[in-house]
Amino acid sequence: MNQNQLMLPVFVGGTGRSGTSLMGDLIGSHPAFHLPAHENKLISERAGLRDLVRDLSGIPDLLRRHFAVLHFYARAQKVRQFAFREEALNDQVRTRMNLHGQPFQEAFEYIQRQNPQANGSIHAIGQGFGIANFDKCVNELVKKLAVHIDQNGIVDTDGLLRPFFVTRQFDRAEMLVIARDFLCDLYGAKSQLRWVDDTPSNSLAVDFLAELFPDMRFVNMIRSPTDTISSYVKQVWFPSDVKLAEQYISSNLLAAEKLTGTLPAHQTLTLRMEDLVEQPEKTLEMLAEFLDVPNEFNQKLVKSDAAHIGRSKNDSEIQAALSEDLKAWMARHGYA
Repeated sequence: MNQNQLMLPVFVGGTGRSGTSLMGDLIGSHPAFHLPAHENKLISERAGLRDLVRDLSGIPDLLRRHFAVLHFYARAQKVRQFAFREEALNDQVRTRMNLHGQPFQEAFEYIQRQNPQANGSIHAIGQGFGIANFDKCVNELVKKLAVHIDQNGIVDTDGLLRPFFVTRQFDRAEMLVIARDFLCDLYGAKSQLRWVDDTPSNSLAVDFLAELFPDMRFVNMIRSPTDTISSYVKQVWFPSDVKLAEQYISSNLLAAEKLTGTLPAHQTLTLRMEDLVEQPEKTLEMLAEFLDVPNEFNQKLVKSDAAHIGRSKNDSEIQAALSEDLKAWMARHGYA
C-alpha cells in the first residue's frame, strides 16, 4: 500500500459484549496494525468527533458551538486517566479488590456510589496514547476550533458559562479534515501503521466513519442476542432488566444492519463471535482476506471457555422477552 497507512484505519463495532474487544486485540496483534487503546470514546460516542463535526458545521448558533467544544473537552478529560483523580479513593478501590476479591469495575462502582461527586472513570485512553501526546492533540484541536476563549465567560439561561468558547462557523468538509488530522496525530505519534478502534457504538456511526476515512474498513461483530442479553444484565454499566436489555440490543442490531448495508461490500465484514470461537482458522482467514493482509493474527487470543456460547439457551425469561423484530434478525443471521 502506497497510501498513508494512518488514513486506512479499521473500525470494529457491535452491541458490546459481542466480541468487539477480542476482535480489536486480534487485529492489533497483527504486525501491520496497532491498537494503542481500546474503545476510543472520542470518535463515535456522545460528545465525540461525530457530535463535534455535526454541531460546528450545522446551524450558526453561538451557544451550540460553545457547548460542542466544551463537551468534547470535558469528555477528553474524563477518559484521560484511569480510575479516580484522588489517589486516596484509588487506594480504597485496591483494598476492595485485594480484601474482597472484587474485580476492578465492581470495586470502582462501590467506591463511586459511596463518593458520588468524585471524578473518575472505569475507562481511559490517555495512557495508551501517552498522556503528553494525548493532552497535546486535544489542546491543539481546541485551539483550531476556538478563535477566542473568554475566561470571564458569559451569563445565560444555563448560568455562568466560564470559560466561554467562541468559534467561527465551519463547513462540514473543513470539520472532517480537522477531525481526521486530530486522529492521525493522536495515533501517529506511536506508530505510522494502520490503526484499530473497537468502540462498540462504531456500528451505529459507520456512515460518519466512512465519511471521515473513505478508505476505512469496518468489522461488524455479532453474537447470539440471547447470550448478549444475558451478559448485559450482569454488567455494572447496565440495569439488571432483561426486557430493557432486549430492547436496547434489538434496536442496536437493527440500526447497525441497516447502516452497514449502505457501505460497499468491500468495506464491511460481519463476523459471528460463535464462528470466531468455533472455527478460528477459517474466520481469521476471512478477516485477513478482507483486510488484504497475510493471516498473521495471534490465534491464541481466541479462548472458547471465555465466550460462554449458549449461556442463555434455557433461560425462559430471556426467551420470552424476544420481540418479533429481533427474532427475524436472528433468523437472517443464523441464530433461529
